[in-house]
Amino acid sequence: MRLLTAVFSVLLSTSAAAGSIPNTPHLYVKGYSEVSVQPDTAIINVAINEKSKNLKDAKSNVDRVVAKALNIAKSFGVKSNHIHAEQLNVYKQTRFNRSTNEEEFTGFKVSRNITLKLKNIDRYPELLQAFVDSGINQFNNTQFVVEDKAEIMKELNQTAIKQAQLGARELAEGFGVKVGGLYSVSFSPMNTPTQPYARGKVMAAESMSLQDAYSTGDTKLTAEVYAVYYID
Repeated sequence: MRLLTAVFSVLLSTSAAAGSIPNTPHLYVKGYSEVSVQPDTAIINVAINEKSKNLKDAKSNVDRVVAKALNIAKSFGVKSNHIHAEQLNVYKQTRFNRSTNEEEFTGFKVSRNITLKLKNIDRYPELLQAFVDSGINQFNNTQFVVEDKAEIMKELNQTAIKQAQLGARELAEGFGVKVGGLYSVSFSPMNTPTQPYARGKVMAAESMSLQDAYSTGDTKLTAEVYAVYYID
């Protein structure tokens, strides 16, 4: 099911602005389209943190967990070039002893971050659980993005163009004039102080089957086209 809305603001202009619009009577219109879609990619950042007075033991534990996490990611279809394991971070930790007025060594903190790109986003909850089971103990922000949007943007641009054409006809009919030839068109606002007559369309996206407990929310994609038509 598609949801349709239209947004209007009126302009019937005879002014000119440095080549963007003609000196003769014309219509300046804007076509707009948008769609809310579920992301198709999760960019996940996790880490393993270990603390020990024995640096060798802490490092060994971190290396072991990281190796397991990398194998898990690959088993979920994450490509090697979509996995980035950062360098090992080692911090010497101390605390202040009020009795002796001295800093005391408490141990080493060893950590390593992993960033990966999961394309099979439906398996995101499973991957998180697998990381927990492997020993990953820090989960940073996950970004949900739309990477494969070329076809969506192509459709949005075509819809915006059709909305601009419809807007020109509607505006012309409302003022009892006829739409002439196309003077100029742009996918960005033109150099003019006036606002275009805008016509928009909002399309409903196809749903995806990500579990409700890990809902990613929608991402809005938009397209705009600006056109100037002569008036006959």
